[in-house]
Amino acid sequence: MKIRQRPWTKRAAAIISLVAVTLPLATNVAHASTAAQLAPQRAIYGYFMDTYKQNVSTYKTAANNPMIGMLAEFSNYYADGKNLNKALMKENIDKSAQITQTRTPAEEERSYLTDRRDLRYSVINALGPYAPAFIKNASAQTPYHTMPSTPEPVNQKHAHVNWADEYSKLGPIVAFMNHNSYTAYSNTGIVKSIVRYKRPYRWSNEVKPLPALSKIMAAAPATDFDFASGHTTTGFEDGLSLAYAFPERFQELLTRSSEIGLDRVIAGRHSPLAVMGGRMAGTAVVASALNNPSNQQMMKQAYDAAHSDALLGSKDSAVHDDFADYQKNREDYRYRMTYGFKQIGNPNVDMHVPKGAEALLATRLPYLTDTQRRDVLFTTGMPSGYPLMDDAEGWGRLDLFSAASGYGKFNDAVTVKMNAAKGGFNAQDNWRNDISGKGALIKAGSGALQLSGDNTYAGGATVTGGTLQLASATAAGKGNVQINRGQLQLCAQKVTVKGRYQQAKSGQLTLAKNAHLTIKKTAKLAGTLKLTGGQLKNGAKLLTFRHHQGKFTHVTGLPTGWHVVYTTHAVKLVK
Repeated sequence: MKIRQRPWTKRAAAIISLVAVTLPLATNVAHASTAAQLAPQRAIYGYFMDTYKQNVSTYKTAANNPMIGMLAEFSNYYADGKNLNKALMKENIDKSAQITQTRTPAEEERSYLTDRRDLRYSVINALGPYAPAFIKNASAQTPYHTMPSTPEPVNQKHAHVNWADEYSKLGPIVAFMNHNSYTAYSNTGIVKSIVRYKRPYRWSNEVKPLPALSKIMAAAPATDFDFASGHTTTGFEDGLSLAYAFPERFQELLTRSSEIGLDRVIAGRHSPLAVMGGRMAGTAVVASALNNPSNQQMMKQAYDAAHSDALLGSKDSAVHDDFADYQKNREDYRYRMTYGFKQIGNPNVDMHVPKGAEALLATRLPYLTDTQRRDVLFTTGMPSGYPLMDDAEGWGRLDLFSAASGYGKFNDAVTVKMNAAKGGFNAQDNWRNDISGKGALIKAGSGALQLSGDNTYAGGATVTGGTLQLASATAAGKGNVQINRGQLQLCAQKVTVKGRYQQAKSGQLTLAKNAHLTIKKTAKLAGTLKLTGGQLKNGAKLLTFRHHQGKFTHVTGLPTGWHVVYTTHAVKLVK
């Protein structure tokens, strides 16, 4: 909705409130307990999730409007039409120019379609092999399929259709996304009317508007401001809503949401700082909606619909997946968090996790507690000091892409209790982050947790149930490994345990016949050694260690005539 311009005196009062919220806070949480570190930090407006419905034109200051308060850092750079940080504002426009000058034809068409399409439709392609089923079973549609070869006229009417049907097979997902998208509470127009920061193509002729939209952009009124990007806000609302319902594509949907922001820069519509603000706004609005008790039934219905045969059961592996490359997705997403801006503020402020932000991970990490999900957000958050991102609550520094890959650091003992009977991520998950810290991992329950990162956590790993899979040479970190019950499975050919290894009689070690487990210290062996695929080689070393006690009670998976022998420093295959 459009916000009527207010008198300068009222706007100036609002700017004073904006600036007040961004004063640096003294912190000493480095020595606090984990509980204190994870406690939410109250902003001048309170907590976004408690006050998000106050983002309406009735509330016009940082103290009573959470959207204004959360994005208040921008007022240190530019406020009420006044340039307060010329170097940063120049860099912002220079980045806009560089992106518009180097866009490819494919990026031009994508950014045009992002501009024209309903953004709820625009995130569907992030579903990859599930996208055709979603389009069919949600009756999703768009009138925009190609970019015109000539500029659209100023009076071109924007075609509007119902993007999807709430009464379709996937109607509960459609209803859920409709509820969270294009809402009054996510409106960035109030912030725009206060800050009054011009669109990038109006700052510099070096910013090249998308040709197909050039006439429309040139004719836009002077009050059509840049910060913060409403399209990006909506893109994150749509992507995160669909990711909650269908977490199997959580990171792909996040990447597409960030791409919607980039598309706005590519088209010349918005600057990098404007889309960074949009990411923060959309994230906070969805988290607030997920915490609203009145939305819980709708959320469950959306999740259940997504996991029916109409979507999860209708995968088309022949479909091209634009987001199939995890590493590229991660690099793209993290770049778009900062757009290459350098840290200009204090780089040593500890992470704050906003109140209610853990709800964003509820379906992606369902086997963790709310406190653990907050810890994941705490240990994967971005460093402080980047422009715009140091809001009081911590919305700007949330790295949800990394958080979806588990902990970034074990600050204490972390117990992961999975229940395979529940299926999905409860049965199998993969933590791809490089996990550091002094803490330890305790794998409990019945599911399988895979560690794929270059891990350095020092507290060791203990398996008391289910399966712990080691998928990199350093997955076990730097500590001891103990298998009390359940199994340790090597998914990499070579894995190193840098401490001691101990396996009880109820434990199992599973590895391929050509895999090798290096134990830097001592080994205490019992239980089962299970060998799977791979080539048999006489004399091959399966385990090496400084020295060992005991032997495996059972060895399975060997053909007749093969067995294992124990030497002072190894367990070998022998025929």
